[in-house]
Amino acid sequence: MNDDLRTQVLAFLASYSTLVLATRSEAGQPLAAPLFFVADEELTLYFVSGAKSRHSLNLSHENRAAAAVFAEAWDWGEIAGVQLEGHVAPVPPGPEWDRAWAMYVVKFPFVVAYHDEITRSTFYRFTPDHLRWIDHRIAFGHTEEMAWTR
Repeated sequence: MNDDLRTQVLAFLASYSTLVLATRSEAGQPLAAPLFFVADEELTLYFVSGAKSRHSLNLSHENRAAAAVFAEAWDWGEIAGVQLEGHVAPVPPGPEWDRAWAMYVVKFPFVVAYHDEITRSTFYRFTPDHLRWIDHRIAFGHTEEMAWTR
């Protein structure tokens, strides 16, 4: 994995609160949902959602998903963001859940007041297998890609 690219993407992800998660229903209907997220050093993303949300229901039958995090831009030369493809799985209670919660609280301190609601919800782990970094601030059309073999 390209360490320079990973460092750049991690800094970018730390600067933004919301990803757009793309899932697919059993009937093949696409769905995009905005969700708060955190990322660890391996570029694994964590988000919280209710079990009855449409995207959670979609993930219960198809764990492949895509996500995008991007900066607001009003000019093509300002476009910057990351597109990810990968697998999503619930995080069971235990050390990984506790680590995801700790990262979440650091990034979103207000969630401490919602601890009970979050414990009734599900933490999900988005494990990317492909990443595409787009940064027109470097040069128009600038992209870099990474792929994982897991």
